[in-house]
Amino acid sequence: MIAVLIPLIILGVLLVIGTPVGFAMAAAGMVGIAMLTTLDVSLAILATGPHTATQSFSLTAVPMFILMAELLGASTLVVRLFDTARAWFGRVPGGLAVASVGAGAGMGALSGSSVAATASLAGTTVPEMRKSGYDERLSLGSVASAGTLATLIPPSVPLLIYGITTETSIIDVFTAGIIPGIVLALAFAIVIFVWQRMRPEIAPIGPKVSWAERLASLTSILPAIILVALVLGGMYGGIFTASEAGAVGAIGALIVSIAFGGLRWKGIVTALRRTAELTATIFIIVIGAKIFSQYMTLTGITQGLAEFVRDGAFPPLMVLIVILLVYAVLGCFMDGLGMMLLTLPVFFPLIMELGYDPVWFGIVIALVIELGLITPPVGLNVYVTVSSGKGDLGAAFRGVTRFYVAVVAVVVLLIIFPDIALFLPAMRG
Repeated sequence: MIAVLIPLIILGVLLVIGTPVGFAMAAAGMVGIAMLTTLDVSLAILATGPHTATQSFSLTAVPMFILMAELLGASTLVVRLFDTARAWFGRVPGGLAVASVGAGAGMGALSGSSVAATASLAGTTVPEMRKSGYDERLSLGSVASAGTLATLIPPSVPLLIYGITTETSIIDVFTAGIIPGIVLALAFAIVIFVWQRMRPEIAPIGPKVSWAERLASLTSILPAIILVALVLGGMYGGIFTASEAGAVGAIGALIVSIAFGGLRWKGIVTALRRTAELTATIFIIVIGAKIFSQYMTLTGITQGLAEFVRDGAFPPLMVLIVILLVYAVLGCFMDGLGMMLLTLPVFFPLIMELGYDPVWFGIVIALVIELGLITPPVGLNVYVTVSSGKGDLGAAFRGVTRFYVAVVAVVVLLIIFPDIALFLPAMRG
C-alpha cells in the first residue's frame, strides 16, 4: 500500500509546485518502480523508457502538424481567415466574436495545435474587437474558446496522441472529430448570439457587407482551403498515412505561406524554433507517461479497478460520468495532453470493459481537454489569449465561463447520440 501511495503523493506535490508534468510523471514512476522492484530495475527502465516511448513511427506526424500550424500562424493567412469570417458573419449579433469562432474552426482544420491557433487568432482578432467597442470579456472569452477547436477538429495533436497511445485508428479518430467540431463551433456562436441579445451594449452591430464582397473574400483563403482538402482528403481517401499527411501539410504550408501569406525567412526560423520547443515538450510528456504507466501496471491498479467495476455491476453511464468528472477536476491543474496520458492507462481498459467505442471515447476526451484549456487556474488558452491580445486576465476568465455551457452541452449530446461522432467513421467503413 505504501508503494502505491508514496509515488502518487510525490506526483501530486511535484505538480502543485509547478514541475513540468512529463518530469513529474517520470520521477513518480521511477520512485514507484524502485519501491515495487529494485533500484536497478528502475534505472534500467529510465535508460530504455525514452526510446520505447518514442519509437512509434506515427509520432513523426506530431512535429509535422505542429510545423504546419506554426508556418501558417507566421503568415497572413490567419488574418484572411478572420476577414472572410467577418465578411460573412459581421452583421449578426456579436458578429466579430462569431467571426473569431469561424476563424478558430478554420485554424483547427489547418493545424493540430490549439496553442498556435489561439496565439495567431488573439493577435489578430482581439485588437479588432477592441477597436469596434466590444466588451473585453466577450472578445477575450470568445477567442480563447475558439482556439480550443483545434483540439477537436482534425488534424488534432491530442487526437493523434490518443490514437497512438490506445492503438486506435488515427484516421477514424480524426474523421470522428469533424461533426462534433462543427457542432461545438455552432454552440459557441449560439452563446455569443444569446449573450449579445441579453446585453446589446457588449457588441455593436457591424457595417453591411455586400454579397459580392462576401464571395470575393473566399478567394483570399482559397490556398488554405486547397491545403486542407489535400491533407485531410489524402488521409481519408487512403492515399497517405497520418505521418505522410503531416509531411505533406508542412511542405504545403511552407509553399502556401511563402507564395500567398507573405512568409519570409525570419518567420520560417521562428516557426522552426517553436516547432522544436513544442515537440520536445510533448515528447517529454510522452516519455514521462510511459514510465508512470509501467509503474501503474506493476501496482495492478488498472486490473483491480476493472474487476471492482465488473464485480460491483455499476451502470456504465455512472462510471463514465465519474471518469469525466475526474478529467474535469484534473483539467483545473494539469496540461491536457499530460492529463490524458496520465489517465489513459487506467481509464481506457475500463472504458473498453464497459463496452464503449474507443473512437467515440477519444472525441469525448478531446472535449473535456478543451474545457481544461479554458478552466482556471491553468487555462492555458486563456493565458495565451491575454498575452497575444494584451488583455486583462480576470476579464478573460470571466468571459470563458459562458462557453463552458457549450462544451458541456456537446458532451451530453455525444453521450445521448454517439452517432454524432461515429457517423463519418462508419461511412468510411
